[in-house]
Amino acid sequence: MLSSPFSPWRSVLTPETALNLANIHLENARKTTSPELTLALCNDAESALARIRTSARKTYVSSSRDEDRALCNEIATTYFELGKLLEGLGRRIKAQTCYKNEEKWGYVSDNNILC
Repeated sequence: MLSSPFSPWRSVLTPETALNLANIHLENARKTTSPELTLALCNDAESALARIRTSARKTYVSSSRDEDRALCNEIATTYFELGKLLEGLGRRIKAQTCYKNEEKWGYVSDNNILC
């Protein structure tokens, strides 16, 4: 039996893979002029990030390794950018969810990102 190079839908992703996939969706969402397509791509980006296990998030957030802290910062930034796009589409509740997830990855409201 041949194995697929693609993960099954809703399978768990590593933080690195989820971040890369979310950023691809986010980049495409920024480029499109269709609000409906932008929203769909934002939903895909959010779904990709949601596929990171909670235990993995907690491990990375509590880590003192620079690489782990950098990854937390990138994920927090992606959630922030996603929230901004969703707010622009008038989806304030979904944007607030992104901002809450941003905080879970180490964002601090005074514009400092800590992991």
